[in-house]
Amino acid sequence: MNKKLGILSILLIFILACGFAGSTPPPPTVSAIPSFQSPQIPTAIPPTPTLVPSPTQPASLGTIALDFVALLCDAKWMNGAQHFTACPPANADRSGGYAVVIDPTTEGLPANTPVLLTFAGTYSAAIFLRYPTFKVHAGDRFRTTLRCSGPANSQCNVQFALEYYDAQGKYHSPFMQWSYNPSIPDIHVNADLSSLTGQGVDFVLALRPGNGTSAQDDGALWIAPHIYRPNP
Repeated sequence: MNKKLGILSILLIFILACGFAGSTPPPPTVSAIPSFQSPQIPTAIPPTPTLVPSPTQPASLGTIALDFVALLCDAKWMNGAQHFTACPPANADRSGGYAVVIDPTTEGLPANTPVLLTFAGTYSAAIFLRYPTFKVHAGDRFRTTLRCSGPANSQCNVQFALEYYDAQGKYHSPFMQWSYNPSIPDIHVNADLSSLTGQGVDFVLALRPGNGTSAQDDGALWIAPHIYRPNP
């Protein structure tokens, strides 16, 4: 009897052991880990600058109908007493007055800005640059910025003028004039030419000494002088 109980106990132990060995415990439940997304940083968009045309530059809806700098050598050069050679060589006598296209950066202006430096002369009353005949259209305007050249001309005192010859050869002076000395800001000119609409005229850029002064060493700048014409 005891022998049978021992055999049954062994069989029961064997069966229980096999049952545990054959069963696989369920895997532990793992909580889902959310994936990390980096926050999106908005791209900075710089503001679009508003382009405002200055008095010396044409607006986007117009053109330059007459460029006084580009046509400098086509002008007739005169002073109060004589005619002289346009665009003379660098070693020419300039005591009677002269005009020259200069590097704008020497005057603190942006590169490619057209600039005329003019002197009335040591002994002459003025310098006059008479340009080829030009027909004025409706809406045409004379634009430029006027001042003296550099800090060396702290005593500069001059009179700028736009004058003209009409079709009959009559000279119109005064027409438009601007007096300048270093105590005042740059003169920004945006002048209406409607009184000349339809006429063929020879415009003249004139430079004279200011009242009671000498022309000597008074270097005067015409910055981007031109006739602006709006598109139709």
